[in-house]
Amino acid sequence: MCQNIQKEHLKQYRHVPLCKHALKCMDYKKHSQHHCNSYRHCMVYCSYGSYCPKFHDKQHMEEFQHPFPTPCLRTPFHCPFFIELCETNDIRNLPRHIQQHCLDFAHVCRYGRNCIDKTPIHWEKCIHIARSLCSYDDKCMKLHQEDHLNSFTHSNIRDIRLLCRFTDKCHDRQKVDHIMKFRHAVTFTDSGIVQYFDLNQKTNFIDNQMKNIQRINTYIKAQSWKSLSSGLIPSEILHWIRTVQPVHRCSPIIFESILLHGHVMSRSHMENLKKPEFVANSVLQHSRIRSIENLKEKTCAELARKYVTILVKTVYDKHGFPDAKSLLGHSDNLKKEENILSAIINSKDMEALRGKTIEIAQASIKLHSDPAGIGFDKDKNLRTDKTVFSILGPHLGHYYGDVCIVFKREILHHPDANFSMQAATFYPSGHAYTFRPWLGTAPSSNDQRIKQFHEQKLNASVPGYEYATALELIALTSHIFSKTTMDIDLETILQRWIKVDSHQNIEGHLPTLIPLDYIDHIYIPKDIYDSLNSASHRAINAVFKNSITITEHVGTISPPVFNFIPKPPTQARTDYQNFIIDQLIKRYHQYTKNPLLKPIQGVVITIPSTNFKDHILLPYTISQAYIQYSNENKHTLTDKIVYIYWQAMNGDMMLILSNEQIDPNESQPNLRCLLSYVAHKCTSDDSQYYEHSSYINSGHPFQHHQFVQKNKYLAKSNLFHVGCNTDDFLTYCLAIQYSTGKVSLFHAESNSIYNNEIISYTFNKSELDLAKLDYIQISAGAHTVPVRNLIVCFEKQIDLHPIIDKEFSKNAATNSISKTNDQHISSLKPCSDNVNCMIQYSSDGTAHNLKYSHPCRFSELCRNKETHLTHELHQVSMCNHDKDCNKLNDPIHRAKYRHTDLPDFLIPCQLQNQCKDKSDKHRIKYSHGEQVFESKDKKGSSHISSDQRISCKWGSQCRDIDDKQHCMKYTHHSTKNPKNDDRIPCKWGSQCRTIGDADHRAKYSHSHFLTDSK
Repeated sequence: MCQNIQKEHLKQYRHVPLCKHALKCMDYKKHSQHHCNSYRHCMVYCSYGSYCPKFHDKQHMEEFQHPFPTPCLRTPFHCPFFIELCETNDIRNLPRHIQQHCLDFAHVCRYGRNCIDKTPIHWEKCIHIARSLCSYDDKCMKLHQEDHLNSFTHSNIRDIRLLCRFTDKCHDRQKVDHIMKFRHAVTFTDSGIVQYFDLNQKTNFIDNQMKNIQRINTYIKAQSWKSLSSGLIPSEILHWIRTVQPVHRCSPIIFESILLHGHVMSRSHMENLKKPEFVANSVLQHSRIRSIENLKEKTCAELARKYVTILVKTVYDKHGFPDAKSLLGHSDNLKKEENILSAIINSKDMEALRGKTIEIAQASIKLHSDPAGIGFDKDKNLRTDKTVFSILGPHLGHYYGDVCIVFKREILHHPDANFSMQAATFYPSGHAYTFRPWLGTAPSSNDQRIKQFHEQKLNASVPGYEYATALELIALTSHIFSKTTMDIDLETILQRWIKVDSHQNIEGHLPTLIPLDYIDHIYIPKDIYDSLNSASHRAINAVFKNSITITEHVGTISPPVFNFIPKPPTQARTDYQNFIIDQLIKRYHQYTKNPLLKPIQGVVITIPSTNFKDHILLPYTISQAYIQYSNENKHTLTDKIVYIYWQAMNGDMMLILSNEQIDPNESQPNLRCLLSYVAHKCTSDDSQYYEHSSYINSGHPFQHHQFVQKNKYLAKSNLFHVGCNTDDFLTYCLAIQYSTGKVSLFHAESNSIYNNEIISYTFNKSELDLAKLDYIQISAGAHTVPVRNLIVCFEKQIDLHPIIDKEFSKNAATNSISKTNDQHISSLKPCSDNVNCMIQYSSDGTAHNLKYSHPCRFSELCRNKETHLTHELHQVSMCNHDKDCNKLNDPIHRAKYRHTDLPDFLIPCQLQNQCKDKSDKHRIKYSHGEQVFESKDKKGSSHISSDQRISCKWGSQCRDIDDKQHCMKYTHHSTKNPKNDDRIPCKWGSQCRTIGDADHRAKYSHSHFLTDSK
């Protein structure tokens, strides 16, 4: 049975119809004679050809033929052999196994649609993905964002950029020129574990937002305030709220404790430092101890915890710390545990563990005698004693101390974090009702005031928080300045900010225990820095060498005096505080000019490894999010689909939707869960690609290991990360369509370009009622997993779903010539006269064209490619005047701009500058020595207009000329009169052997052939 499906072959010979089942046909495999005589069974060519984006789709590759070999499972980002091949100066010197691999398997070309490598071996072995062009190209404002560069094609930037060897520690990451050339692997150093304690339990943040907004709008209307002129909150205020960083101030004693413990701690946590088991946890979470590789193994970690706990008890015993009598007699056990542990970890790590434990135990004793903060009893009543206090923006609380710690923005997006427009203590004291009259009269009951605090606090991971915050910040500023208008700008807001005590500004309540990883910068006066002990200096040098500013100002080392005014008691400290304010405002302006490499939104947290025993609850439910969506958009959805997006590193995590909050301490017989598990990535140094199954299931998270052992999944994939850039955060999307019960898990952002895998399952309502699953929780298996930008939406976020340029891919594939012709062209030397070569059209053209190649006049739009012509992408704009252009007779203009149905380059007139024919008819068709290629290079290039139609090769004789869809893509000019068209005169004239080929006649005219009928 004939397997040839080449276009030319199909034109020459008739065949029986293709069987729709192709090579998978059962009758074909059974050798049914009757069926095989009636149908052909062969693989058809993929319409995308060398530009196929489904190269990692197993089913697609089995059903369609492609011009490249089997793709490498590690392309495009992680094949070490192809990387070495691309970066070597001499391929011949590469080891044989590397060359063999690159010949046996296809890899994605780093340049994609902009590839200029014309060698046949490259096009035979490489896949060219036509990503969408960035509409701003070199004027793009997102060239510093890795996600954007990974998703869109830009001129002079590789689609697959080189991997920077300094990873995310690179000091040039803010330099656009560097980012344009290199991508950066993300490490765990900025993803320390911030423990989750469910501090925001039962707080409805979305309801808080809506009521806060309603309360302010009601007040300004009642007071006849002038509303916002534009009707919108100024974008600079919203941007400030989205990027402002929490700032914490403390004394030198507290700062030393922070450095030694490796954490910034809440007052409640400090109280727990009396407990050796609690201190042991701090020791094991210290960054130096976390770096001990063996402690990542469960058994070794348990031995270390036991040893550290006994050592802390011993230190406490020696210092007569609380409960010392009950802690006697641990020296024997200490020696035993130390000997066991010393056999597992090396002496250097053992010494670090011992030394750090003693340091932290001693610091805990010292810290407990002088805890941080003001220590109001009100804090305990408000439950804010369990949080780390901060101010969002400039912090004027000089009475806390002169060490200023600027946290990374991420910590504000932790599920345990929240913030209030003013200090939480302003509610029980009644000050909140004075400064913010829209709150109404203060309740007489203290419990009611505290209740109002919890009903008005906000969370930065909840959508819409920035609008609610901005509206109240504007109203607060206007009220303090005795204005009656909402037309307030950011500058006015900051003017008020630095004139009032910090208790009147936005107070951030951060998680209980914050690792040093989340500190972005430290400001400290030199006299305080010099007073720190040697251990603190070593810690600063090790952790904050490049993120600390030691100023020449004078601070206070003695315990602070709590006088709640914005100005410090001395001029020296005032100068220092003014310097800090100036620096913080400058930092904001720097972020405005150079936005974050990875913008932050939604929930951000690093999930500890718990084998799915612990679960982190999002601070809002699906139903709450939908109420907000409906309220903002003033409508409900007829076909409700929820999209949950999140980014995660490395995998081995689960996103769980449930009808109840999962509580491991309670029996929950009515608990129903939808489990979406993302498996751990395949490590890049494995010799063979192997990936555990990612899956969708119903059940309990605790059943994960049973699912894996029994291979029991409703839907799964063990190729879910093939083709993904696993050096960075991967963006996932879980889509739930309630009307059909369909649940789908797939990639979003740049990885969706190279991985089209979708894990999907449709639930019956009796099997699992998706509408009842309201709680969103996340959990990790055997690995620690950083998660960020977790959001819930009810519309597909188009910007998170980059697409390939299908028209470019299909046209390029359709217009691509056969492998034989590719090889022929590559063997030809480019003619030095390019499009101006007159020999190619002369009687000597045959011999000349066998040796030299020439650019085709129609460039990549040519529909009948000849073996001696090249068809490079001609990226120019459409002429604004198109066919009405008065410069159609100008070859240089024609090369710079496209015109419908007309070629990019003209035929060189044989008379050249001696030609006396000045008519438009002649000049529109022929050139006269103009150097159009030089003009083209000077002009530069831009992407082809999307409304550019292609000239139909059948002209006015096309059978589909009445088809609107066809005419939207192709134009049809008359082919009746060869003297009035733009076809090239065929050198064989009426003696041409292919004169009966309509494809040939569509491009060439025949001077002695009177009628070019179809």
